Amino acid sequence: MSAAEPLNLSGKDWLNVTEAAHYCGVSESQFRRNALAYGLAPRRFMGKQLYEKSALYAPIHGAHQWQQSHSAGAAIAHTSTGDKLAIGTGSPSAASALMRLKKYEQRKKLS
Repeated sequence: MSAAEPLNLSGKDWLNVTEAAHYCGVSESQFRRNALAYGLAPRRFMGKQLYEKSALYAPIHGAHQWQQSHSAGAAIAHTSTGDKLAIGTGSPSAASALMRLKKYEQRKKLS
């Protein structure tokens, strides 16, 4: 796969490092450097590091909401408030993904 080809992640439950970094919106090097700090541990399968797609969603959803300054010359820069995005204010697909993730985590605990 060349760098010019878009990655198609639809229908995939397990992602390699390149796909996982793309899904998270970060570079491969940043993903490799920080994955363990976010509790993302790969599985080794046929010589590849594979990450569960649903496991990638949880740290992103749990991250602080981004706050941006409205004026370039503001005396105090706005930073993260620490408030998490509520399901009701997110997109319907994000709410659906979160519900699927919670159901998956419940099934995983039972097994």
